[in-house]
Amino acid sequence: MKHFKTLIISAAIAAISLPALAQDVKTVRVGSWLPPHHLIISGILKPWAAAIEDETGGSLKFEFMTSALGPPPAQFDLLLDQAFDVGYGVSGHNAGRFTMTQVMDLPFMSPDPWGGSAASWQTYEKYGAEYGEHEGAHVVGLFTHSNPNINMANGRVEKLSDLKGKTIRVGGNVTGRMMTELGASPVQLPPTEAQTAMSRGVADGITFPSESIDFFGITPVIKSITRIPGGLYTDTFWVAFNQDSWDSLSDEQRAAVEKHSGMAIALLAGFAWTNGDTYGEKKLVEQGVEFLTLSDEDVAEARETLKPLEAEWLAQAKEKGFDGEAILTYARDMVQHYRADKVVNVAQ
Repeated sequence: MKHFKTLIISAAIAAISLPALAQDVKTVRVGSWLPPHHLIISGILKPWAAAIEDETGGSLKFEFMTSALGPPPAQFDLLLDQAFDVGYGVSGHNAGRFTMTQVMDLPFMSPDPWGGSAASWQTYEKYGAEYGEHEGAHVVGLFTHSNPNINMANGRVEKLSDLKGKTIRVGGNVTGRMMTELGASPVQLPPTEAQTAMSRGVADGITFPSESIDFFGITPVIKSITRIPGGLYTDTFWVAFNQDSWDSLSDEQRAAVEKHSGMAIALLAGFAWTNGDTYGEKKLVEQGVEFLTLSDEDVAEARETLKPLEAEWLAQAKEKGFDGEAILTYARDMVQHYRADKVVNVAQ
């Protein structure tokens, strides 16, 4: 009888405690404009969220939205307006807004997604608080994509001069400027419209990593791909909480987010883009696409031609009151520390 009474009391306590425990679980909404199977979601953000949920014992949950509330360029403003608690986006989609954060977008800054992502975060962690470019948000991660190629549906780019007169789809403002400097005519279109644009002759090619060519169904129209050693350009992605949403977390929850953010997000990006490119390139090879590599001479010419972009960025940094040379040097140093092709198993 005594045992029975103990069971009754325990059950009553559990019944009272369950609602209280449920109230202790905080759910944050993650705004998303990409399909859930895109590697940014499935390979970076969902593993990041799962690690934090596990770290907090389930007291912090992430709910990924399945419908976009606006186009990619609107994501940061939607975050500030509290349309969702956590968001992500491409810095280059908002020309002139994240100029300093976009240091890794400059020509030949990012040789691979490991070095580029790590350097983007390390540089932002050191200097970003001074920028004031993300007021109203709490940035928890930056990363870059993998090396882009010039993917052609019409014509081929064997030499740098072959770009002249070609119309190339680009994704961001800096990339568009690069194509202009190299003699091409950039056109900014959503990636979902790229295949149609190239099929109809609106665009001759597109700058994209191999993963993205396959993911967005562009592979069938691509005839040749030109690799550019050293990484012609990259886009810097941001991941951030709305500041009020961040402030509403407990100290333990914020500590868990910070533990699995920053460089952890950069590492996830390195894995995701590397694996995605391997898969995408396999599909392109199966399609019979021709792969070309720009010569060392042409790469050197491209570097020289694109130097004005760096000079302009430095001038903008100075105008804003920042030591651009120091930021640029630090970013390059971080790339060298974290680049994937760094030789380490040799005698000194």
